[in-house]
Amino acid sequence: MSLGTNICRLRTANKLSQGELAEALGVSRQSVSKWETDASVPELDKLVKLASLFGVTLDQLVTGETPPIPEPSPAPPQQGMTGQRIAAVILTCMAFLVFLLLTVMGGPLEGLTLALPFGICAAVCFLAKKRAGLWCAWTVYLLAELYLRWATGITWQLTLRTFSFTPEQNYMRLAIAWVQLIAMLAMFLVTFHSFRRVRIDLRVRRNLLALGGGWVLLAVLHMLKERLYLLLYQDPTVNFSLGVRFLLRAGDLLVLALLAVLLTATVCALRKPKE
Repeated sequence: MSLGTNICRLRTANKLSQGELAEALGVSRQSVSKWETDASVPELDKLVKLASLFGVTLDQLVTGETPPIPEPSPAPPQQGMTGQRIAAVILTCMAFLVFLLLTVMGGPLEGLTLALPFGICAAVCFLAKKRAGLWCAWTVYLLAELYLRWATGITWQLTLRTFSFTPEQNYMRLAIAWVQLIAMLAMFLVTFHSFRRVRIDLRVRRNLLALGGGWVLLAVLHMLKERLYLLLYQDPTVNFSLGVRFLLRAGDLLVLALLAVLLTATVCALRKPKE
């Protein structure tokens, strides 16, 4: 395809007459007519103006090649709900059903108590980006600990009195305490394994202060808790309300949760990086 044919084609495509094109380029209509019949060739500056006017490159103007039309990029496939989100929806529905059923059968307190684990796990699945299963497992374990401590007084510390335990103290309570201890140790091992690739550099002052401050806070909370328990069980003049007793039991779980965090952070800090 000749240059003149290209000029004629592009002029027609842009709905311009020879006179209009000549006026836009500052030349006569006869000059445009000679270009289109290949009787003459436009000067370089006129070629540049023609290419700009027609919206093509010089190569496309001279050779007549049309620019490739970009293919529309395919729309990204719509992603369905992830397994974690599906689990969150299922847990939310279960929390609602458990609360509704037990509220009808017993009362709102019973419904809320047993629906709470499902609700918290659902929130964890919605919010956690990593290790949602681990955080749900810790939630269930800590709530089970709270229930046993509050309702039965059974704690894993009973295992420390295994050899002095008597039948009158009920060996079933001791067996449940051992199950609690084994479950707690298993949770710690799973947590350490989950964070096995995490490193905490104690050469960074902020990390060192945070870890040291955490252990100091744990010691203070433990001493405060033990002092309150001493007042609760040994001083008959002190009368704690039901709510305060519940908060004391919840404080045990706070200390345990903080201990889990500090132990995990300490293991990550002391673990040597791989060469």
